Amino acid sequence: MYPIIITAPHACSKVTDPSILRRLDLNEYEIFKFSDPYTNQLEEFTCTDFKHVSEVHRLVCDFNRAPDTNTAFHMEDFFGRDVFKPGKEFTKAEKLSHLEKYWWPFHDGIIESIFKLDEEAHEVILLVDYHNTSGDHPLGDTGKYMPSIVISNLGKGIDGEDENALVSLPNKHLKFFHKRIEEKLGVKVEMNTIYKGGYNTIWTKQLRENLDINAKLYAVQIEYNLDYVFNPISRKTDFLALKKMQNAFNDSLIELYEILWADECNMCIQIEPGEKVRKK
Repeated sequence: MYPIIITAPHACSKVTDPSILRRLDLNEYEIFKFSDPYTNQLEEFTCTDFKHVSEVHRLVCDFNRAPDTNTAFHMEDFFGRDVFKPGKEFTKAEKLSHLEKYWWPFHDGIIESIFKLDEEAHEVILLVDYHNTSGDHPLGDTGKYMPSIVISNLGKGIDGEDENALVSLPNKHLKFFHKRIEEKLGVKVEMNTIYKGGYNTIWTKQLRENLDINAKLYAVQIEYNLDYVFNPISRKTDFLALKKMQNAFNDSLIELYEILWADECNMCIQIEPGEKVRKK
């Protein structure tokens, strides 16, 4: 294992509280689609030291949004359907209770994992925020549909320039990660397209600046098209494809971490023939 933390904030695909379920205007399948199904199945991620998986649906409280009563709670799903039956929305008191009960413990747990890894004197800690989105609806106001895979560091596209101080992972390392996943899976991987990194990526970058730790803390978001493993027509899941994809992610994350570590330790590792990465 490596000092890598993986978080799956939208992994829960069911609303299990009957008192909440009765208030929702979405059926079981619509609730399922308004999550990141199978991101709780992390067995193939053998590289990770800690795994933080949401145990409540994002409709109860969204762990990839800021912890306030407006942002962390949804009124519509991806298709613009009302989440709640008329007059059955969460009250402000309920929202505050959900933040206290669910949001803060999830994020406090991540911070605890960071401190534990720092105490072990690791030079680099990598956080991976893991998501998927189905390809049968446009994303937000963009009018665009989900590519096969998007990796993000809060920066610009693959050919864009940005200040490394503004990103959660240096651009050269994101490009390296991008190339490795493409090579292993044989599918097009996009970088900072549509998704540039959500709240947890921003939050981790802020932790890097504010936590009293010696390790360098980096973050990357992975978002894959759910249709890669789940057929929305037959509603069948290709678990073999899921395993293959996760193995590719896992192996690429190991290589990414080793490059980050070598850079931080002023060592030299070959990326491409004739090209090396060295800390300046």
